[in-house]
Amino acid sequence: MKKIICLTLFVLMWNVSVAAAELKVGDRAPDFTLADSLGKEYTLNSPEFQGKVLSVFYVSPAEKDMNSHVEDALLKDKGLDRNRRYRGLGISNNKASNWPDFIINRIIKSKQEKTGAIILVDPNYTLLNLWGLQNHSSNVVVLDKNRICRYIYKGELPPAEVAKLIKIIKEYQVQ
Repeated sequence: MKKIICLTLFVLMWNVSVAAAELKVGDRAPDFTLADSLGKEYTLNSPEFQGKVLSVFYVSPAEKDMNSHVEDALLKDKGLDRNRRYRGLGISNNKASNWPDFIINRIIKSKQEKTGAIILVDPNYTLLNLWGLQNHSSNVVVLDKNRICRYIYKGELPPAEVAKLIKIIKEYQVQ
């Protein structure tokens, strides 16, 4: 009986330590496999992302507009090399929403048309758990070309953070 209790405690403690992992600035981002709304799978090593700095917006559909001012600032900035060195990536935290998939897919299509970003869906908290992101919110992460986290912000970015985000993207796109 003692062995069963000890084994159970060990498993519980191991699960807590795995769940507690959180991506921090300076950490290499763990890779993932997620699909877009059409079923095409992507990883951080997909050809669309290779050699590029990524700004990753991980968003609950209900909070889709929380950081749209950041999207607007990124679109307006002429110093971002969208052709060769920078790419936007959106990830919809579908499990955080009770909205039907067809509504979420319309939102995704609209965001893709506005921003030009690739948008993936996370139906099971895969990335939320892997990177320790905030649920029911908006998370913004910048990864350099080597997939090292250079910036992370959870929640609505104030103007000073938007400027900091853009500065970091520009700095790492030329390295």
